[in-house]
Amino acid sequence: MSKHIMRPIRNVEYDHWNWTIDETYDDRRSSLKTEMVEEIDQESENNYPVFKKKLKLDTDIDNIQKLYDDYHNFVTNKNLMEQQKKNALDKAVDSMHDKLGTWNKVRKWKTDISRSLLKEPKEHDRMLKSLCREETEKAYYAGPKGKALQLLEISKKKAKHILNSGLPLDTAVNAIGVEMNTQKINLDLPKNMFNPSTAIEHKK
Repeated sequence: MSKHIMRPIRNVEYDHWNWTIDETYDDRRSSLKTEMVEEIDQESENNYPVFKKKLKLDTDIDNIQKLYDDYHNFVTNKNLMEQQKKNALDKAVDSMHDKLGTWNKVRKWKTDISRSLLKEPKEHDRMLKSLCREETEKAYYAGPKGKALQLLEISKKKAKHILNSGLPLDTAVNAIGVEMNTQKINLDLPKNMFNPSTAIEHKK
């Protein structure tokens, strides 16, 4: 029976495994984020009709669209009435802007809801979809699926702790591999990398 040689982790080995841990966990994080973004996009699209209905802006949107069409048709043919029509449009835009401002005090949106965007009906859906996606993303990451990123970070810290624990290299790397497995990360190790004869060669 061959004698198992125990040796501490050398600096170059530590640097290698420290880099390997960062790279493998970062790769897994990137993969998870890609999957989550796709799911968030789909959920946001599915949530949009309910989200839009909840804000009760249909009347405002329809009103702005009608006044927008009326205004732009009018100014093309009769400049004398331009200001009156524009005032009606501005009032409708102000109404929608005030409502969204009230919602924003509660929802704390990051999406731009500036008044200038509301003047263009074609911008309404784009902006509201952005708001809907923002809320969907926030809810998603706060839910069970979003916990996967937190668990990944916790697992990475455990792997770093194992690397810095002072264990022999083979024991540490095997333990790191087991920990990575909990996050569906496969740590590919070269065959016989911990063979005693290999360790003796490195020691010479």
